[in-house]
Amino acid sequence: MSKFTNKRKKELLKNKYILTFSKDHIIYTEEFRKKVIMDLSNGKRILDIFKNCGLNPNEIGLSSIKANKHNWSKEFKIINNNGKRQAVRIKGAYPILNNEGRIKYVTVENGKLVDDYTDDQIKELSQNKYVEFVSKDKIIFTKEFKILFMNEFKKGKGNFQIFSEFGLNPLTVGKRRIKTCTRNWKKQAEHNPTFSKSNYNPIHKETNEEKKKRLENIKYLQKRINQLEMENEFLKKVSALRKG
Repeated sequence: MSKFTNKRKKELLKNKYILTFSKDHIIYTEEFRKKVIMDLSNGKRILDIFKNCGLNPNEIGLSSIKANKHNWSKEFKIINNNGKRQAVRIKGAYPILNNEGRIKYVTVENGKLVDDYTDDQIKELSQNKYVEFVSKDKIIFTKEFKILFMNEFKKGKGNFQIFSEFGLNPLTVGKRRIKTCTRNWKKQAEHNPTFSKSNYNPIHKETNEEKKKRLENIKYLQKRINQLEMENEFLKKVSALRKG
């Protein structure tokens, strides 16, 4: 049984601190993550922070809240910017919604944004026969490669090693992307080991399209401006962090 019903998810999405859902996992806005870190630094209790933001700790789960607290505390740093204390992300990734209403993670390392693929990297990756499509912020691998990857992975080889052996530089592809692919392909292979598109149900796919549109209508237009402002604010804070 799902933790949240579709009706409850729709209700929760009205909370400005919830960006979207990944199955039954709540994806919080970057604004909320920063607020949690700031409030913690001011001595507030994590459960009280969630309650004050209209989020029921018992419904969300205490273990989930504690895990978020642990992870976010490592990803942010409190800095003094012109006499004002601010929470600045120094590593990890924060979620935004793209133009299609789908979630995308923007990665930060050492206080710097990790750029999307450069033109040279796109050219390099597109020359590999196992890459079906690559753009600035997206890469799609062939069905053949997914099958080869899973065969080698089951033999005990590491995911980075497998990519390297098939001519795909892990540093170019991106370690985070490789980890994401590994996780997704393992799940897909359980039900669709040949990664065949013919197993997809057209009706189910249409329903997902409708859900994506509803997601976009409900959340995207309301939060897109905040997301852009947050990104601009982040770049200013990173600049201040470098100077400080």
